[in-house]
Amino acid sequence: MSFSISQNRPNWLALLHKLLLVAAITALTGCAVLDPHRIVSRQVDRLTVSSTLDAHNREAAFNQVWQTINDGYVDPHFNGVDWVAVRERYRPLVLNAPDDATFWAELDQMAGELNDVHTRVETPARYAQIKHDKAAGLGIGVALLDGQLVIDGVGGQTQAALLGVRSGQVLTGIDGQPALDWWQQQLAHVRGGSTSWSRDAYVLRALNNPLPATQRMLELERPDKSAFSATLRDEQIKAPPWLLSHTLTGNIAYLRFSGFDRDIKSDIMTALDQAQTAQGIVLDLRSNGGGDGLMALDILARFVTGEVKGARVITRDGKPVRLLGYPLLETEPVLQGSAHPLTAPLAILINRHSASAAELTAGAAQAIGRARVFGEVSCGCLLGFFDYDPLPGGGALAYSEVDMLLPNGQRIEGRGVLPDEPVKVTRQTLSQGSDPVLHAALDWLQQQKHPAASVQQTR
Repeated sequence: MSFSISQNRPNWLALLHKLLLVAAITALTGCAVLDPHRIVSRQVDRLTVSSTLDAHNREAAFNQVWQTINDGYVDPHFNGVDWVAVRERYRPLVLNAPDDATFWAELDQMAGELNDVHTRVETPARYAQIKHDKAAGLGIGVALLDGQLVIDGVGGQTQAALLGVRSGQVLTGIDGQPALDWWQQQLAHVRGGSTSWSRDAYVLRALNNPLPATQRMLELERPDKSAFSATLRDEQIKAPPWLLSHTLTGNIAYLRFSGFDRDIKSDIMTALDQAQTAQGIVLDLRSNGGGDGLMALDILARFVTGEVKGARVITRDGKPVRLLGYPLLETEPVLQGSAHPLTAPLAILINRHSASAAELTAGAAQAIGRARVFGEVSCGCLLGFFDYDPLPGGGALAYSEVDMLLPNGQRIEGRGVLPDEPVKVTRQTLSQGSDPVLHAALDWLQQQKHPAASVQQTR
C-alpha cells in the first residue's frame, strides 16, 4: 500500500537510468542540491549495497534505518513518538536477534512504532518479490463479520480454489487452533499501522504466508453447516498488474485494476477513452493498494474541466520535490483537465483494503464533487515515499516522505475515505456471489442524468 512518486518498481525512472553518469556523480559527491531526496542516489545504492548480513551489516542497517527516518520522515515530530527513545529500546533487540528472520522482524517493529503502514522494513525475500512482480501467498481474503472470520475472496488459480475454498465460508480453525484465537494472537503481536483496521491486513498477510517449506491447515464451514479442511502450501507466483474493463447493461463503463502501476497506465487511459459515450462510469478501487500517486492525479484529470486543485502535498521542509532542478511534485498539484473530459456520472467503489493512491483518487473525486463513493471506509493509509532505500544485508526501507491533504483540506491518513453510501457486505451476500456495493452504484447511476455537471474551476 504505497502512495509514491515511484511505485514499487521505479518504472517512471526509466529516463533517469539513461543518466547513470549524472547519478553516480550525484551519489559520490553527496550533492543535496541536485538530489535532495536521494531519489537517484537510491538507484546507485542498489548496485553497491552488500547483501551479506554479518554483525557489521546488522549494525549498519540498524543505523541507516533509524538515521534515515530521523532525517527525512515527513513529520519532524514523528507522530508524537520519542524517536530517540525508540532507538535505545530497539538497539539491543535488533542487534542481538538470534537469527536473520528475527533481525528483520525487530527492525520492522521499530519502524512500526510510528504507526504508519508506509514506513516499513522489507526482508530480502520480500524485497526481491517486489522488484520482480512476484507474490507469495495462499490467495485468501478474510473479513471479520458478526464475530466470525468469513472468506471474502479466493484467487481463481490457487490451491485454495482448487480444494473448494469459497467466499462465504466461515474459517473455523487455523493450524489446529480456533480461528478467532489464532487471529487475536497474531493481532496482539503485529507492528503498528495507520488505523486499527489496517493492522488486520498484517494478520491477513501472516495467514497467507506460512513459513517456506511449511503448510497451513484450514478448517472451514460451508453455508449448509457442513465442515471440511484444506491443507495448503505457500507458493510464489508471478503477479503482473491487471485491468478489467467492461461495458455493462445501460451503457455503463466499468473499470477495475490491481494498482496504480505505470505498466498498465496506457491501457487504463485507453479504456477511459472508450468510455466517452458511456451513460455512467464505475471505477472499482476495492482492494486496490495504490501505487504511483502521479498516475492517480493523471487519471483524476480525465474527469474534470479546466484546472482543478487536486490535493496539497506536505514535505518535511515545506518545499516542492525537485531532482536536478526539475520539479517532480509541487506542493499544490493541479489537475489539468483534458480537452475532452469524461462528464458521465462517476461512481467509485472502495473497501477497507483500498489504500494510498486509491484513496487519493476516491477522496479527491469526492471532495471536488465529481464522484459518489460506495462501500466501506478505506484503509486510512495516505502518505507517500519516493522509492525503497536499499539496506545492508539485502533488505529495504520505505519511509513516508510526503503527506497529503485533499482539496477540501481533509487528511485521509489515520481516518480513511468515508463513503457517501456505506454498503455492508454480509456472509449471505458472499455465499450467494452477489455484489451489493456494485448494485448500489448501478442503481444510483441509473437515476442520474448525463452529461454530468462540469466541476467548477478552482483556480
